[in-house]
Amino acid sequence: MSNQNLVGRCGLYCGACGIYRAYKDGGEYRRRVAEFFKCPPEKVRCEGCQVLTAQCWGQDCKMVQCLNAKGLSFCYECPDFENHGCEKFEKFSKDYLKEDDVDLKANLARIKAGEVDAWLEESERKFRCPYCGKPLPTNSFRKRCYHCSRELTG
Repeated sequence: MSNQNLVGRCGLYCGACGIYRAYKDGGEYRRRVAEFFKCPPEKVRCEGCQVLTAQCWGQDCKMVQCLNAKGLSFCYECPDFENHGCEKFEKFSKDYLKEDDVDLKANLARIKAGEVDAWLEESERKFRCPYCGKPLPTNSFRKRCYHCSRELTG
């Protein structure tokens, strides 16, 4: 059974989030992510959207803050989602689609339809190194597998 904590409230598979991967995998990758975000490595920390702790990076996430302020669990529950009225989500989802070939809207549709387990299993397989099989973040956070150092495409 897949880890339900990795169901992103915005439709992102948390297991492929660069922050989550950096926290779980640690090492040089965590240091690089911290350097990119100009913060100490210990700030790069997340357990997944469904179990955010006070120390999790996700507490500062604009999407999470918006959902919490509205008392919602997922972006698809917001009236602005259906009519494309949420500029924040629209930009965020377009960036993920363009940069990482991740369709947050399609993911949210599957979550809403109750296909969570199947979606999680597919996502877990999708975001793995084809050489060593270890989990990886979305494309924009990597060009090489930081586990085995093999070059990755797309």
